[in-house]
Amino acid sequence: MAYVARGRNDVVNYPVEDCHDGQGTIFVRQVLGYEPLLPVPGNPGDFDSLINFIHETTLPPGTSIGLHPHEGNEEVYIVTEGKGEMTVDGEKVPMEPGTACLTKSGSKHTFRNVGDTDCRIIVIEAVFDAKDKKK
Repeated sequence: MAYVARGRNDVVNYPVEDCHDGQGTIFVRQVLGYEPLLPVPGNPGDFDSLINFIHETTLPPGTSIGLHPHEGNEEVYIVTEGKGEMTVDGEKVPMEPGTACLTKSGSKHTFRNVGDTDCRIIVIEAVFDAKDKKK
């Protein structure tokens, strides 16, 4: 097939406890692709390229994604709703709707909701080498 179309209502919004040793319960929809490190079903055959996944993740107030490294891949967080704070290698980046932050290979990052409402983000991960493609 020449395309894959899947929306937020086509996939389950799975609760994930203490993601990467973060705080609280966040909710992840694996819209396209697959991240096997999360207890969330996905679709590993979606991408022919070196993109692993596109998630929609919701962080309720007071929750966070814990500090974790990226080696051999890059990850983009894009805020679509709410207010967040990304910390990459110790540098804090305030994030609001329309803000994107790229974490490059060799860096570590964390993300937290700093607002009074849910913070919704789109997360995209790609690898450099086909051997690192998640299946």
